Amino acid sequence: MKKENQRRGVVRAPRDHAAAGDLLRVVCVGMIGWYHIWQQSWLNPNLRVGALQVDLLKPVRTGYLFVDLMLMLSGFLLYLPWANGKPRPTREFYARRALRILPSYWFCLVVMLAFALMQPGCDPGRLLKDLLAHLGFAHNLFYFSYVSTQLNVVLWTLAVEVQFYLIFPLLAPAFKKRPLACYLAMTGAALCFQRLWTIPMEDTTLFVNRLPNFLDVYANGMMAAHIYAALAKKKRRRALIAALGTLACVAGIWGVGALIAGQARISGYPALRRGQLDRRWLLSACGALILAGGSLSFAPVRRAMSNRVVRFLSGISFNFYIWHQWLAVQLKQWRIPPYLAAENPNQAGEMPWQLHYTLLCFAASTAVILRSRTWWKSPRRDGGGKR
Repeated sequence: MKKENQRRGVVRAPRDHAAAGDLLRVVCVGMIGWYHIWQQSWLNPNLRVGALQVDLLKPVRTGYLFVDLMLMLSGFLLYLPWANGKPRPTREFYARRALRILPSYWFCLVVMLAFALMQPGCDPGRLLKDLLAHLGFAHNLFYFSYVSTQLNVVLWTLAVEVQFYLIFPLLAPAFKKRPLACYLAMTGAALCFQRLWTIPMEDTTLFVNRLPNFLDVYANGMMAAHIYAALAKKKRRRALIAALGTLACVAGIWGVGALIAGQARISGYPALRRGQLDRRWLLSACGALILAGGSLSFAPVRRAMSNRVVRFLSGISFNFYIWHQWLAVQLKQWRIPPYLAAENPNQAGEMPWQLHYTLLCFAASTAVILRSRTWWKSPRRDGGGKR
């Protein structure tokens, strides 16, 4: 029976590694990066492969939605050891998180601080406040360090992450003991904060990306980890679990596509932020289906989602994320590659600059990552299961 299951690709998934997490992280970070680079280039992402034409404008224009999926994945990975009955002591948990984030984060801040100080009209006092907010991971709470930061605008996600780390050692044992009650409490708190506090505001800019608005996203990730760990350890009905996992993954992909299409029809920043909040729980739930379902699927599907190439890209994704947007802005300011327009070659639709610039942004971000890996060896972030 065991050999027969192996021939059919029905091999039990490892409990401590969710294969779909590797690919999901690469896709999320890649789409977020593409969105930020597209904001600078305005390159129409219409790809032609032979006779096949693929229009990626909708997912690229709504690339900011993939932040929600990335945070859902974080909730999954953080809780997976607890779901497997292997909780980490609080001190170890914080030590691993610090080693994972702080070296790259501090180096990024030092470089960007140096460049900010060289900018004409730099206000050292304001920049100091900006830096202190970033060092305290509170920069998503203040206008000067979030909306108008002089450092790196994409780092707000790390503020949300670290704030969640602070409460996670309290949430995890409660979730393990009463998963449904804790899930409902986290989701209910998020929906109340969204509907009763954030959405009624005239300007939601400073509040849409606060931690309480993401508690339902983290809850979906934690519940997905709970379900995944329970099903991954089962020895019987592996074929049924793999088939259902594949169907769940396909349903999740379809759901994410439908939500992206709906968000892409919205225009205007206030409406976009409202649309993001309206879709946040459902989007992260669909992402959880992809994550848990794909990781429980048939062995060939799991190998496609977690192979050497995907794991490498997943391993460098964090550093790509924190560098790509800043580098894209700098390259454009430095006129690299050169463009003919006096300014804003994107608005002039200048080709082939748009294509060359887009490719260079991806290449430069990757080169910076590979170079920085020679300066220090940061702890590896295993794609689907270990954080």
